[in-house]
Amino acid sequence: MGRAFVYNALEGTAWELLLGCGSEGRIGDIPSAIWSHQCLWVLVGGSPQKEFIMKKVLIAALLCVSMVAGLAPTASAAANSNYTACMTAIREQKAVQAQAHLTAETLRKKGYSNNSVYIQAAKSTWNDAQKAIQGYQKLSKYTDEDIRILATTVYYEAGGTTEQLRTYVAQVVLNRVADSRFPNTVYGVVTQRGQYSGNYATASATQAIKDKDAKNGTYNYATCVTSAKKAMMGQVDMPSNVIYQANFKQGTGVWKAIYFNSGYFASTSYYCYG
Repeated sequence: MGRAFVYNALEGTAWELLLGCGSEGRIGDIPSAIWSHQCLWVLVGGSPQKEFIMKKVLIAALLCVSMVAGLAPTASAAANSNYTACMTAIREQKAVQAQAHLTAETLRKKGYSNNSVYIQAAKSTWNDAQKAIQGYQKLSKYTDEDIRILATTVYYEAGGTTEQLRTYVAQVVLNRVADSRFPNTVYGVVTQRGQYSGNYATASATQAIKDKDAKNGTYNYATCVTSAKKAMMGQVDMPSNVIYQANFKQGTGVWKAIYFNSGYFASTSYYCYG
């Protein structure tokens, strides 16, 4: 058994850990209080040969904070608007950044270099939080109605396919919103004559999906909401001038063609430049 210490930089308290040295590198007795997301833990002791174990403890502590922050918007989304949920998420992610920064500063004072695995873990956590903040900032510009319409469109266009195809459908809609040749709202793009079905924007179309999910015990609408939000957060890798999506070629050229076979139907989706 090795010995190391975990320091709670927010409360000024510490716990001594017994580090198991078995082949699996298990971590020994850790007080359950350590895993409270209100605290921050920094390893300040231990022998060099146990470095890989101590890194796991530090990363686990930081990820614990990140995980709680990431769950916050989900818990509040039902009661609050998208904007409010995004602002809550941003505040939580900034708290993660502050704790990661405090972790790094505490470790530097203890003599750790910037290249140490501990400080690198803190930096990685800070950077991940920054990416999340940028995504929530983009998502906050959309209304609950935008999300509903886009998720409903995703369902009827690609609901039974793959996550890649669902996010691509969502991104094409958003690319059109940003293109001066199309309406500048999600509603306008989806209901534009001769393009998507205007029925996608209706509340009844959304309710039909939810009713089917309730009957079958499925989560298709929630899955499509996730795909829509991913596109709204800027997390879909697609050129901004890809504005066509169909099972035939159009526009000025094909960006990507994807074949899908569900077992009972097969189709090739073409994503084309405008």
